[in-house]
Amino acid sequence: MKKQYIQSGFIHVAVLIMISLLLLNSFLLARTVGYVQLPGELSKTDLARESAKMFVDYGEQLARNADVLNTSIVREVIAQFKYEVERAATAEDIVMLMSDYSIKIQDVISREQDSKRRDTALALIARDPKLPGFRGEAVISIWKGQEGVRIVDPTETLTDQTKETVINHPLLNGPSWSLIEVSVKDGQVSLMTSRSVLDKLRMLENDKANLERRLKVVTSLAGFSEINGAGITVEMYDSGTGFSSIDIVHDRDVRDVVNELFSAGARGISVGGQRLVATSSIRCAGPIILVNQKPIAVDPIVIKAVGDPKVLASSLEFIRAELKEFGIRIEVLPEDQIILPAYSE
Repeated sequence: MKKQYIQSGFIHVAVLIMISLLLLNSFLLARTVGYVQLPGELSKTDLARESAKMFVDYGEQLARNADVLNTSIVREVIAQFKYEVERAATAEDIVMLMSDYSIKIQDVISREQDSKRRDTALALIARDPKLPGFRGEAVISIWKGQEGVRIVDPTETLTDQTKETVINHPLLNGPSWSLIEVSVKDGQVSLMTSRSVLDKLRMLENDKANLERRLKVVTSLAGFSEINGAGITVEMYDSGTGFSSIDIVHDRDVRDVVNELFSAGARGISVGGQRLVATSSIRCAGPIILVNQKPIAVDPIVIKAVGDPKVLASSLEFIRAELKEFGIRIEVLPEDQIILPAYSE
């Protein structure tokens, strides 16, 4: 009897250990996929925002090293990046912004640094004592290569002292930079316009590329291009025990679910495979539900939403409880990757 009692005790302890290990493994798995967070722990989106702050610090340091941090255009582009990061709803959006602005910020810094170099070279040449008496036209070319700053002055317009000052100026002795051409006409100096035109074309090309990237984001959020990411799949089932109108899923029930998901931050939603846009309609036509004027499969009605799975799922708790009283069942499945199609007429 005593032996049986001891064996029973061992079995009881073993079962408790197995249950504890199972719970621990479940917790670790939930932590790994991001469904569980410890108190005070940052979410994925908050971590992305922290990374964005470090990115801003790095960009400001680059601008400071180039001595262009206080220029209006550099301050403006960094401020715009901070603003868009604060507005971003997901970690994916923040990563996309960092990708866009990494190019934009570096390009703005480079353009401003080039502008300072040109202004500096022009100012140094304008001080040359020979220029007031110079008559005629000349072009002076300056560039920085692997062997240092080089000056081509075919008409010997400048003094050796001015050339030496230009060659040794610290601002002109950074990394290699492109050609600067200075026009001299009857003692007056000016930058050649071709370089300014090239700069403007380069700036317009970069702005065009940035606008195209932003357009891609906007069309995706508006529903006119494919979107993918983590989210949830919602399945709405009619009551299995009743046959009256209150026992089936109606268009208003679908609209309620969709509205809750959008309010919870969904970046895109499809109903029955139909992508929702601002002009989408969800309505009953007899026993059929039409989405975007097209019939969809029912029982279940399948709704897919891209966004934070936990937030989206929790937003439906009230509706699930409300419809459960009528026997209507709502199943919610979190997913790591959902692809929503673009809206099509």
